[in-house]
Amino acid sequence: MRPPTDPIESYSNITSMNTTEQSSVVHNPYGVAVICTKDRPDEIEMSCEAVHRASPNMPILVMDASIAEATRHVCESLTRKHETSLKLFYRHARRSGLARQRNEAIEICRELDVDVVHFIDDDTDVSSGYFDAIERRFLNNPSIMGLGGIIVNQPRVEHLMLKRFFMLYSRRRGSVLRSGRNTLGQYPGTHANDPVDWLSGCSMSYRLTAFSEIMFDDRLEGSSLGEDYDFSFRLSRKHKLAVEPSAICVHYQTPNARSSVRGSARQSIQTMYRWVVENRALGMSRLAFWWATLGDVVFHATPWIFRGNADALQETLGILEAVIAIIRNHGPSISVILPRSNGASP
Repeated sequence: MRPPTDPIESYSNITSMNTTEQSSVVHNPYGVAVICTKDRPDEIEMSCEAVHRASPNMPILVMDASIAEATRHVCESLTRKHETSLKLFYRHARRSGLARQRNEAIEICRELDVDVVHFIDDDTDVSSGYFDAIERRFLNNPSIMGLGGIIVNQPRVEHLMLKRFFMLYSRRRGSVLRSGRNTLGQYPGTHANDPVDWLSGCSMSYRLTAFSEIMFDDRLEGSSLGEDYDFSFRLSRKHKLAVEPSAICVHYQTPNARSSVRGSARQSIQTMYRWVVENRALGMSRLAFWWATLGDVVFHATPWIFRGNADALQETLGILEAVIAIIRNHGPSISVILPRSNGASP
């Protein structure tokens, strides 16, 4: 269900749940909506309803890593509710982990013979015409390999001057800094021709051919936060990415089944360090990473010191634990989280 205040409205072998629709899905569609999920049945119901409402003929592939059967039951209930008008495919993932689930979904999309893969998160609500706008843009612009929509409820960044000083932020939307940090490019007001270096996983669409060159990092486990950043940045080194301003969505960022604040901060910094080291040939800098990490400590410790913000304290402790681990071990062998966007920084 949508919240009472709806940001969208305020902004000017394949397991088919509908087997009778399988032949029409396999032969014709231009795109398919892919939703990877784990232990979020309520969110899956919301996002599937949103896709069907936005584009009734859009096939939906749910890639589920849940242990329980609740998500499967939600999908079965949706197909009974909408009958043959809903083209919904459910697949239980062979391996858990968001990056791995995305890769498995790509394998299925190849079997479906689609041209475009629309990834949205299970807590994303898309507006009417979202998919039509993106697919029309792909058809009219053959050079574009990836497109993102506008995320209308994304928090704005504060303390811009200081964050630029610490290499935590850039004036250019959708950019990646040498520190490994990034700036969201999918804000309202972003223009269609603005270049972007990466796309957010809650709203990113790619030509299927993109995955013949690059796949998501299969080493990542768990929530794999940042797999979107890593994939899209590597793709942007070879092909054009862009934002479609008329494709509108809301990302609710549900708290369900997320890691702790402290654990997420620790894992994010550790894996960001590894990512920077692995991508020095693409302009990343360890010195810039450490300077930005100092800035992270400053920005997260300040709310704790002056306002007693408990989450800020936990995040600060997580960052410091990551720094100690990196110094002792030169970074983890592999972690479960890649860099997060500073588009939502406090």
